[in-house]
Amino acid sequence: MKKKKWLWIGLVAVAILAAVFILPNYLGKENEEEAMPEEDPFGIEYYMVPPMEQIFVNGVVTPEQSQEFYQEETLGTRGDLLVENGQIVEEGTLLYDYTNETMQKEINQLYNEAARLETDRANTAYKQQLAIDRWYKLTEEERVQTLEEITMEFNLYELDSQIEEIYSNIISMEEEVYTEVTAPFTGKVVIPEEKKADVPLMKLISENFYVSGTVNEKDLEKVAVGQVADITVISNDFTTLGKVSFVDTTPASEAADPYSQTSSMSSYPVKLSFDSLERIVNGYHVQATINLEESQVVIPKEAIHQEGETMYVLVNDFGTVARRVINLGEETAEGVAVTSGLEAEDEIIVSAEADIQEGDFLDPAMMETESGAEGEE
Repeated sequence: MKKKKWLWIGLVAVAILAAVFILPNYLGKENEEEAMPEEDPFGIEYYMVPPMEQIFVNGVVTPEQSQEFYQEETLGTRGDLLVENGQIVEEGTLLYDYTNETMQKEINQLYNEAARLETDRANTAYKQQLAIDRWYKLTEEERVQTLEEITMEFNLYELDSQIEEIYSNIISMEEEVYTEVTAPFTGKVVIPEEKKADVPLMKLISENFYVSGTVNEKDLEKVAVGQVADITVISNDFTTLGKVSFVDTTPASEAADPYSQTSSMSSYPVKLSFDSLERIVNGYHVQATINLEESQVVIPKEAIHQEGETMYVLVNDFGTVARRVINLGEETAEGVAVTSGLEAEDEIIVSAEADIQEGDFLDPAMMETESGAEGEE
């Protein structure tokens, strides 16, 4: 009996030792295996852009000129639109016109009145001429009127004055009968599908765009006209270059805490021009980055790609390959200087064992999610 008791005690002791020493090591190895990151399937070599002081401008792509055209009942009956949706029109192109039918009737009445007066004048002039002819046939003793008195008696001047006034009124009114609506600038026609009183007949949007954005008061004094900006389209990560073209010192908005009623930082309007409008669409939301440091980033030459006259690099943007259009400076022994186009801590893809294209997923989890979604379809 004692032997069995000691046997059980020994087994319990062994189990405790195993739990204390062996199990933690086993679990630790298992956790280490789970924590180990998956190997990079692309074999990518990166270059990290060093930190730098930057200003960020959030904004929207906005046309340089835009105008809406509404129905104007006071001008009369509108004719058909003479342009089509999406059509590019030059400044001065006739878009549509109005006819004021009420005024046209008044003009017709004036024409009738003028015709009546012209008939009266012709008859009066004929009678006047007869009186003058008779006057010449009379002797001086027989003449009871002078020629001037005969002229004043028939008063053709008054009739001429009335006729002239009527035609002057007709000319003025005819300028208002027909109203032509023309394009005030060169742009694209947009015709809304919805037909309502509060919806414009059409819009005209210029093909030149700029970024309408804001900066907060902390960065206002750091922004200046002429500064180079890297403009990234948020929806597709496309990056292009631009410059600060206008800075407003009048705040656009001032946020306030609804509970404490204390104001936070104000926002100030900023405009940025585009160096190129490639892949830029009206209404796109963008973020612009302005580098404040004068030092240039030098990157490996093999990281630079060229498409026509455009120079760019590929970066790992949160697990997705994105393109950054860049401007280059001088080439040195260390690499090529980049004057604009990069953001602080950008992970530039220098080389890769696999073929890497813009839009590819680099995060294995994202790749699996994408593959799963395609499988469900």
